[in-house]
Amino acid sequence: MKASSKSILTLLVILGLAATLLSGCGGNKKSDSSPSNESGTNGDPQISFKIASWAGPGKKEGLELAIAEYKKIKPNVNITFEEVAQSNADFDVWMAAQLAGNQEPEVVMDFSYDNPYNKYNDKGYSVLEMDPYLEKVSPYTNQKWGESFREVDLNLMRSTQNGKLNNIATSMVTLKIAYNKDMYDQLGLQVPNTFSEMVANFEKIRQAKIGAEPFSGFLKVTSAWDWFARFAAQQTQEQYVPQIDTLFKNNKYQQNEYVKAVDEGIIDVSKPEVRGLFELFKTFTNYWAPGAIAMTMTEARDMWLQGKAVHTFTINIDAKPFASDMKPSFNWDTFEFPVITKDIAPTSNEDPAEFGDLADAFVVMPSAVKKNIQDEVMDFIMFYTSPAIATQLADMNWITPTVTGVEPNVNLERYLPKYRPQNQIDLNSQAILGSNARQFVLQQIQRYVLDDITTDQLVELVNKNMKDETEKVKQEKGWSKDNDYGNK
Repeated sequence: MKASSKSILTLLVILGLAATLLSGCGGNKKSDSSPSNESGTNGDPQISFKIASWAGPGKKEGLELAIAEYKKIKPNVNITFEEVAQSNADFDVWMAAQLAGNQEPEVVMDFSYDNPYNKYNDKGYSVLEMDPYLEKVSPYTNQKWGESFREVDLNLMRSTQNGKLNNIATSMVTLKIAYNKDMYDQLGLQVPNTFSEMVANFEKIRQAKIGAEPFSGFLKVTSAWDWFARFAAQQTQEQYVPQIDTLFKNNKYQQNEYVKAVDEGIIDVSKPEVRGLFELFKTFTNYWAPGAIAMTMTEARDMWLQGKAVHTFTINIDAKPFASDMKPSFNWDTFEFPVITKDIAPTSNEDPAEFGDLADAFVVMPSAVKKNIQDEVMDFIMFYTSPAIATQLADMNWITPTVTGVEPNVNLERYLPKYRPQNQIDLNSQAILGSNARQFVLQQIQRYVLDDITTDQLVELVNKNMKDETEKVKQEKGWSKDNDYGNK
């Protein structure tokens, strides 16, 4: 959709909503309750609430835009947004102080997944369960609010602790593989659909000796390995989830379930599904540019921008510089991590998922919200997640929205999710056991890529470390078979 069309769409939506409200048909209009005795210019009760978060690129500008647009159709609602910290860690400290003093804001912008549960519910503070609102008709789409999101994304937002929707994520980080279309045309290459086709493209690029490496990879930071492991594991190891997910059955696994599975031998690095992923990564890295061990993501991306590599990893926030001062001098596009077929991984489900970590999410604090304005708070969140507003925010902040029906600018469109989102299935990285286990695996992976150790040696080292770290976790948490790993 062109920018002018989007503006017209947004204007029509707002004018339509204004007409509805003025005619007295607004579904969430309040006439008999108010947190104060003040009234707005249209006679509606005056309503106020606050949203707090830490600073993030474009976050303040985006929320202020949405608040200003909302004010046009609900002039009696006063919403303030405040960036109370410069980082997530500092925000957690601030929130802890607010909770201790019973001064928490009505709404916070926090991360999704289990964070709201672990930070608040698990410490005795409740957050609003949003499931009932999914069934309500949003006045901004005229359909059930839950239909504004892909079901797979909603499920990813749910807590692994209790399966409830304790937050609503508004954006996600999406990862793609960017490629140089001019070099593809020069060599007559097609966008790969399978892992084998991608490797075949790499080989043709190397054999052509065109002065460009097939892929600008990096291993100085953990992301490249973590991303690959999650891409591949989603296809080759998903069958293990039902075997591991035995204590709190929600089609995911948490730390105590993982520890239990290690004890029972379900998770074993020497198994083909786990060992095989290391071997696939070795194949992949054989086509990385020299020096990948010492490269950061930024350095790898710059190498691609200079035309010295045909492919690179890219995330949606790259769309902004790629459209302006760092615009590539060549034609480019993106593709999703391809299908791992059964001929190279017999256990593959051949059902790829793409990296889509959920980012900013609204969390509502019932202890701070007056009951008679809770629906008004949720009405604003529905407005914020409407396609018209989500489109504006996507173009303003270069974010990938969780809302469906959004048509952002052409550069950001390259990053919209096409496959189902990943569910963090990965038996190789051992991140679930803690940072020490994760770092150990990365160190051994780097040795493996440099041919310092063989696959057999890598498997032996990682398997032993996994069992050692599992024992440490059991001792620290008091978990054992007798107490069902903390479940009794």
